[in-house]
Amino acid sequence: MTNVDFRAAFRGLTGNDPFLWQTRLFEELLRGPMPQACGIPTGLGKTSVIAVWLVALALQQQGEPHQDALPRRLVYVVDRRTVVDQATEMAEQLRSRLSAGLTPAVRDVIDGLRRIAGDASLPLAISTLRGEFADNRQWQQDPAKAAIIVGTVDLIGSRLLFSGYGVSRKMRPFHAGLIGHDALIVHDEAHLSPAFGKITRAIQAFQQGTLRPLKVMELSATQRQLGRVFSLSSAEQKEPEVERRLEARKVLTFHPLPDGADPAAELVRHALRHEPSRSRVIVYVRTPSLAKKVAGALPKGRTVLLTGTIRGFERDLMTAPGPHLHDAPDEQVRRRAIFGGFRADPNRRPPDATEYLVATSAGEVGVDLDGDHMVSDFTTLDSMIQRLGRVNRLGRGVAMVDVVILPRTKEKAAGESDDDEGRRIAATTMALESLDLIDGGRNAAPQALGRMLNSLGADGAKACFSAEPRMVELTDILLDGWSMTQIDDVPGRPPVERWLHGVTAEPPSLYIAWRQEVAEMVEADELESGLKTLFAKHPILARERLRAPLRDDLVTELTRIAKRLHESKVLLLPALGDPEAATLTSLLKSGSQHRLREATIVLPPAAGGLDPQGMLDGSDRGLVRDVADTHLAESQKESGANALHELDRTRILLMQDPGTGGWSVRQLGVDGGTPLAVADGIRLTLAQAAAWLRQRLESVAETGRVVLRRDEESGQPTRLLLLLSAQQGLEAVEENPGAAASSQFLDDHLAQVHEAASRIAERVGLNGSAHTVNLAAAVRSAATWHDRGKNRDAWQADIGHPRTASDGWKPWAKSGQRGFVSHLSGRYRHEFGSLREAAADPLINEHPERDLILHLIAAHHGWARPHFEEAQWDLAEDVRFGENEALSASVMRRYARLQRRFGHWGLAWLEALLRAADYQASRGIEPAEEAAS
Repeated sequence: MTNVDFRAAFRGLTGNDPFLWQTRLFEELLRGPMPQACGIPTGLGKTSVIAVWLVALALQQQGEPHQDALPRRLVYVVDRRTVVDQATEMAEQLRSRLSAGLTPAVRDVIDGLRRIAGDASLPLAISTLRGEFADNRQWQQDPAKAAIIVGTVDLIGSRLLFSGYGVSRKMRPFHAGLIGHDALIVHDEAHLSPAFGKITRAIQAFQQGTLRPLKVMELSATQRQLGRVFSLSSAEQKEPEVERRLEARKVLTFHPLPDGADPAAELVRHALRHEPSRSRVIVYVRTPSLAKKVAGALPKGRTVLLTGTIRGFERDLMTAPGPHLHDAPDEQVRRRAIFGGFRADPNRRPPDATEYLVATSAGEVGVDLDGDHMVSDFTTLDSMIQRLGRVNRLGRGVAMVDVVILPRTKEKAAGESDDDEGRRIAATTMALESLDLIDGGRNAAPQALGRMLNSLGADGAKACFSAEPRMVELTDILLDGWSMTQIDDVPGRPPVERWLHGVTAEPPSLYIAWRQEVAEMVEADELESGLKTLFAKHPILARERLRAPLRDDLVTELTRIAKRLHESKVLLLPALGDPEAATLTSLLKSGSQHRLREATIVLPPAAGGLDPQGMLDGSDRGLVRDVADTHLAESQKESGANALHELDRTRILLMQDPGTGGWSVRQLGVDGGTPLAVADGIRLTLAQAAAWLRQRLESVAETGRVVLRRDEESGQPTRLLLLLSAQQGLEAVEENPGAAASSQFLDDHLAQVHEAASRIAERVGLNGSAHTVNLAAAVRSAATWHDRGKNRDAWQADIGHPRTASDGWKPWAKSGQRGFVSHLSGRYRHEFGSLREAAADPLINEHPERDLILHLIAAHHGWARPHFEEAQWDLAEDVRFGENEALSASVMRRYARLQRRFGHWGLAWLEALLRAADYQASRGIEPAEEAAS
């Protein structure tokens, strides 16, 4: 592969010529082995690793893929929401340029990706996994297709460990198989989440010798550990644009806090020195409370605030790329414009007057920020390096960096004692004071910082960096417990959070959200079941939540809100256990605060408590906007006086008039918190109301309903909360085993799944060697048998297709939109019936992969991990209890044997091949159409 090929393709996909280091990384990805880490300084485009991988993956197909071929899925992981958004934006831009196909080199990339996935109009899937984004599931639709998945440590890491947050138990092995196999994890800003880095390296060790093992590359300008680190060569440092950025002039000056001076006032004083310069000034501080105080003292209308304690919606309005929400308040539009001006752009103009961005660590790492000057309090070396990377990134001027030495506060970093913190700060002071003098300060250019780190060595740098959390070992016993996803409660199976983040001394977090239905729910006749339904079917998303450490200052703010609420109840979603209703006063009592650890409190919007910037303020009495069903880049449609706002999900309140008995309809969560009366003056029967909704919300379906009131005499509902959502392909099929785009006869469905499975097995390379050809045959054979257990009279009746005496009757596999309602078949699982038939087939019994065939049949909807319960056994008339019992016991033994043989993720990956084929056939999507969706 020539440099010219890569250079032209990279330019066509990104609009920029590659740096020399990007070209060398491309060559290393092609020939292997892959670097363990990439230590490229901030400001040189580390995120472009996504584009480098994509070009390498595509152009690799011009020859025969070698044994160490690049993984088909790139999983970009970073523990910062704003960086997730930026990586998603880059991925979307890549796909947009692929779609346009304007240059020969880009068309070569498209052709290479098509060779991977088969005939596909746009063979690249892009999905984002973070709490406020609905996963579009593109990455799950075809294991053979190139995919870019962007997400946080929690959402990616939990899926890797068979415990996907927000994922049903049936889907967890499917997610684990696709993310943990034939995938490259790019762990950006790896120093922020060392525990996750340790877990991914442990998974690599567990997968040694497997078919398509996980690969990991860590990205960080402040590497904590040594390994095969990809770093700039001397020639690459001399490239003109790189050299300009590495030598960007940053003059660092220390300022001890004068005796008796107010820290916030001193930081503000240094920031205001830049007022005459029409520049952009970033002010960094360690705590949200100090950030809010500093921001409040800087010029109003020219200052924005970024902390991790801002509600997700307000933060995204300010920071997320793309168009702003069409009905955002003018103040939010202004903040967004100011924040956008801090993005790195060689062509940006100076502001009309100096603008200020005040940030905590939420604006330190990975965020595309570039201030002209910086004011900062003092912290550990790793944080200081990250902060310095957000000023004069492009080397277009001289940045003044004023560091105010503040007295240490009680809010220390995780795991630090006073002595430990003092030692790290002292070591950082010595390190920064070793920098060369320049213009009356210290030379803090990236090149100078790199030389300083090299002189410190690994141990010296570690002494200056913030304390790492205590790591927890990953063992095969833990993996065995987590991978038995079918069982709700496995003894000795802990939550995965400690393995993803380590054990820290930080105070636990408390999350706060605001929803309009709170007042309705706390008075519901069926409170317990109603709360379970509400938060299972309409969960709290990250954009709704405000996060804050559970400390005295948080309790103080909440106490102010509690006084306004008096005895009115709020909703509590504990970290473990079921949601409940309680007064806020009772929750804040010292003896009850343990219930608030990692919990979510849901308040009514009238309770207030949110300031205009999105931060908690107990004294703010303003009505809080309910944002549960609002999206940043959506265009809400209206047609006529009674139109509904069309959202991906929505909540509908149905109310029966006690006088007329008619029903009216209101939509929650729109128009700034006031329910929209969509049927003014119209009185409907309940059936008419449901029909009225279906006509106006064609893109969504009911996912749940909560009975709020019942008539005392008849017991019939008089007040209902309907939960509606735009269910997407995989979710709809998985949640209802009879659902599909249209009804399908069983024989036709089996043939379609066999065809899809054959294509997937070939494209992922199982047909490529004698070692794997039997695995491909096993996947195809399982596809032929996987649904035969649906041919049971009770099951067919429950799908709406009862057996008749007619000669033309044939069993269904799918009913179309009707779905499946279990009346006669009870808890019977058709996979078990299919397994019983397949286990009696002579050809399967002679197959060298008999075990795998039978397991794939049993597990193709997430069961058989590790067993079936008695109520799920075959209900055919000719089956004996002993036969079911013996077959059930064999399921567990077979699962254990295969997991030892293929590994936890390898077995899940093989299961995913059949499941993906089944989903494709169930949706009736041809490969080309599916790939373009």
